Amino acid sequence: MYGLLGALLGARRAAGGGIGLAYVDGHADFATPQESRTGSVASMCLGLAVGRGDTPLARLAGSNPLVESRDVALLGRRDAADPWYGHEALAASEILDLPDEALRARGLPAAAADSLARLASPNLSGFWVHMDVDVLNPIEMPAVDSPEPGGPTVNEIVDLLAPLVRHPRALGMELSIYDPALDPDRACAGRLVTLLETLLR
Repeated sequence: MYGLLGALLGARRAAGGGIGLAYVDGHADFATPQESRTGSVASMCLGLAVGRGDTPLARLAGSNPLVESRDVALLGRRDAADPWYGHEALAASEILDLPDEALRARGLPAAAADSLARLASPNLSGFWVHMDVDVLNPIEMPAVDSPEPGGPTVNEIVDLLAPLVRHPRALGMELSIYDPALDPDRACAGRLVTLLETLLR
């Protein structure tokens, strides 16, 4: 998850201005270091990206956060039973929060369009796409450390990700939290490779 913070810092510098963030994840990851039960950056990465918490990791871009809350779309979380991920602060923020049930109700292509209305703003210099593979259904993607029941399949997530990744304002994408130790036959790795090939062709 440190990789996202570095990617956002590099993307901001390369783009020469403020950027947006599509945060596609099974969890909100909006805790502060004081709120997190694990102390892991993985539980607070989005919070750090928008400047939450009294830590140098929330100040990597100086006085401004790496991304402004109003320029973030959080897509696919299924962590309603775990409010310590920062849900109260998330609800009070300007982040576009579309949990898994909202994605299902809206439809993945429509949710992508809703996100792009924010991320492709002419006031931004582009946007970054983050995908934690725990957003996927653990029946297909068990090789993660914090699986949540439900979620889209690898084939279904393409309807959400493809419009984002292929948009001309997209600056890049990173994939996180795949654990090869939980994938002895590498079936999950194969599914992720197929997903990336589909998105990037």
